[in-house]
Amino acid sequence: MREKREGVKMPHISNEKKNLNRLAGEFLVASRFTQRGYMVSLQWGTTIGYDILVFDKSGNVAFIEVKTTVSYPKVWALQTKYANPRTDAIPEDRRFVACVDMTAPDHESQVYIFPVRVVAEGLKYYFNNSFPNSKTLNLPLEKKPQGHTKDPMALTLGEHIEAKKYLENYEVVGIKRLEE
Repeated sequence: MREKREGVKMPHISNEKKNLNRLAGEFLVASRFTQRGYMVSLQWGTTIGYDILVFDKSGNVAFIEVKTTVSYPKVWALQTKYANPRTDAIPEDRRFVACVDMTAPDHESQVYIFPVRVVAEGLKYYFNNSFPNSKTLNLPLEKKPQGHTKDPMALTLGEHIEAKKYLENYEVVGIKRLEE
């Protein structure tokens, strides 16, 4: 058993269940994009490091990494690389993190489409530029930055990065939809 919140025990989630949740999040994001008229390609394996490509007929591409939570509402575990997006062959303005919240069984899952630079800004804000020595960092939208949890003037991470404007905002990727 592992701890959830305030001493409430939660059963261990098997690797198989984690994999199913990961796939469910990826399929959900791909489905939401296609429902809105975008062309997508799911990427299997680790060849390019992104889960979904969203593209148009002009050759423009957005690279989407999908992160899914099923245990903690609006909290996603991200690799430390998102705190300082590395320079690589893919321009930073073409990279996105889709954060899927599948925690509530009684309503539809929510999807945030964050530009990678917004994720980096949010992590720096939450951790006060002092990252823990860990391979993963939490992105908790409803929490105030560490060291400021009792400060009434401190914004939550979600408020700081204006998370609401990225909720179900698929146009943020800057790709043209198919014409009808």
